[in-house]
Amino acid sequence: MLDMHGFVAETNATHVFIVCNNELATSRVVACPEGITRATVLEICAAEKIPCVETDLSLIDVYGADEMFCTGTMGELAGVIKVDDRIIGDGRVGLMTKRLSVLYAQRTDLEGVEVVEQLRSRVGGP
Repeated sequence: MLDMHGFVAETNATHVFIVCNNELATSRVVACPEGITRATVLEICAAEKIPCVETDLSLIDVYGADEMFCTGTMGELAGVIKVDDRIIGDGRVGLMTKRLSVLYAQRTDLEGVEVVEQLRSRVGGP
């Protein structure tokens, strides 16, 4: 989905990241809400010294990316290999996407709270 100026804003309820030359870029949150998963990826990038910028992304940027992934609560990090019938990178989930997926899983294992446990405590179930 594009913002009012024609820049990539988000997909349907997920945020967009592209990778070019081992550097990440993500859309600014002008036309979409901030996301927890997106913020976590930005924190991981800062901690791991992975270059990442928040910027206006054009469709040309997306089409020319080495890799692309989306972030969202349900899908966490999901690799994108095709946009508008155009293959992204080599058409496979990229190494940076895989690396960040592992780092994200490690972080949520350490810091996350299992939702099922929260629901049980609220309703008094087993």
